[in-house]
Amino acid sequence: MDFRLELFVENLQKSILFYEEILGLTFTRKSEAGAIIKKGNFSLLLTADDILEENHYFRSGGGLKPKGKGAEIILFSDNIEQLYRNVQEKNYPVESPLKRQSWGMTDFRMIDPDGYYLRITSYKQ
Repeated sequence: MDFRLELFVENLQKSILFYEEILGLTFTRKSEAGAIIKKGNFSLLLTADDILEENHYFRSGGGLKPKGKGAEIILFSDNIEQLYRNVQEKNYPVESPLKRQSWGMTDFRMIDPDGYYLRITSYKQ
């Protein structure tokens, strides 16, 4: 089974810059309406909010605010320490600093430009 996560974003270019320049991810495709990252059986799709029709769930009051409320998007990094240094060098705010957790993994938390909560974590325990 493949898995795709689609995040609707207010400013597509700003979100692309965040994921590329702050987190160091590479989009496999970009267009005016969206961008996609593919890693094995997983895809992260960023889609511009303005393509949604007026009666779409997210526009008709059904969506939660802030976006993604109640969800934590977990991204794994091969080199968590270097990625954290990169985030700090770019002066991007973090919600919690780099820390080794009681379950053995090292992570930090941050919010993307659209309010999605991200946990950036190591592979190793």
